[in-house]
Parts: sequence; structure tokens; C-alpha cells
Amino acid sequence: MELTKAVILKTMAYSDTQKIIQVYSLEKGHLSLITPAQIFKRKNKPVHLLQNTEIEYFENEKGNLHKLISITPLSTLSDLYFDIYKMNILLLWGEILNLILKNEGKNETLFDFILNSTEYLNSTHNDIGNFNLYFLYRLAGFIGFRINTDSWQENYIFNLNDGSFYPPNIATPHISGPNTARIIYQLCTFPLADIKNIPLNRQARNILLDVILLFYSIHLDINFHIKSIQIIREVFAE
Repeated sequence: MELTKAVILKTMAYSDTQKIIQVYSLEKGHLSLITPAQIFKRKNKPVHLLQNTEIEYFENEKGNLHKLISITPLSTLSDLYFDIYKMNILLLWGEILNLILKNEGKNETLFDFILNSTEYLNSTHNDIGNFNLYFLYRLAGFIGFRINTDSWQENYIFNLNDGSFYPPNIATPHISGPNTARIIYQLCTFPLADIKNIPLNRQARNILLDVILLFYSIHLDINFHIKSIQIIREVFAE
């Protein structure tokens, strides 16, 4: 039997009596767990998306689907689950994290970043939209694709292929405009307390969300579920 702390990324029905839970754990990285659905109706307290938990499970040495024994919440994030705007950001994070961390092993710094970001989203009230982008752009550095902010200069543009900034006359595909590049630089370098001061409207946030999703798609060779992302974007960009 294994014991680890884990953040819940996604849950889905496997059958009438079982669920599959995708988590990112402190000791083992990404894990897929199968459990009887009744486990949530007995002695265990309810668990929610992106919640920090402690899980016990039997490791499946012949496959990637492990048997969950128990799951215990370690945090309370009540503000998140009663705020439709924050809840949709959690859905976005869970969808993205579950895709990009599929092959991610143990990474304590990444685990702490996800945990601390979720707790901050639960407590903050005045910079939610900008903090969502801050999280998605900073996340890249924890999985080996740090955006090269040292290359930025005023009026430079952003190249998604290598995560660097270049003069605008460079003829390279997958490049943003200078205004978007400036905001990307700010999201990657500003202290957290200053993120709320970046002026962004709905259209700008949609563009920045598209850029970071394309960045992950290029570097990790993954396809996001466009329909689910579009539904979440409608709330996120308001």
C-alpha cells in the first residue's frame, strides 16, 4: 500500500459503481486511480477539483491504473466551489494540467506551485482573470519550457517555437504581436502583487489564453479539447 499527498485533477465515471480519478501526487507524479464510487459515500469526506488530499492506494505494477483505498481532504477551498467564475477557472486548470502532466514524474516544486496557486485563487477577489493567466504562463517553467524573458525588448514579438522574443522583422511562424508579447513578458516577470495592474479586456485575455495553449500544444504535442476550453473561456474572459 502506498501513501501520498495528491491534487485532484479530474474525475470521471468508469462504470455504475466505479470512478477513475486523475491526480498529481507529491511522491509519484501523475497517477490514475480506480475506486468504487461508494468510497465517497462512506467515511470519507467529499473531495473536489484541485483539492489537496492524502490518498492510500495499491500500486498496479503491471499497468498504470492503480486501486484507490482511501482519500482524505487536507484543505478547505470553500470560496472556490461557491463562485462560478473561480469554479470555471478550476475546470480550465484541471483540464490543462491533466493533459500536460500525463507523463510528469515527481516534481516537488511543481506540486507546491499548483497547491499554492489554488489556495491563492481561493482567497483573492480582485485579480482573478489576470491570475489565471499568470498561473498558466508561469506553469511552463516548472515543466521545462520556461519562456525566455531575458530576450524581451520593447516592440519585440514572441516566438512560440522557442519561447523567446525577437525583433518584428523576423519571418518565423507562430509569432505574436508586440502588444501581446509585452503582456506575456509582464505575466512572466511581474511580482504577484502587481499582476492585477495589467489592463486586460475580454479580447486580450482570449488572445493570451490561445497563445499559451498553442505554446503547450507545440512543445508537448498534445491536443486540447476545443469544445470544453471554449465553454470555459466564455466565463473566464468576462
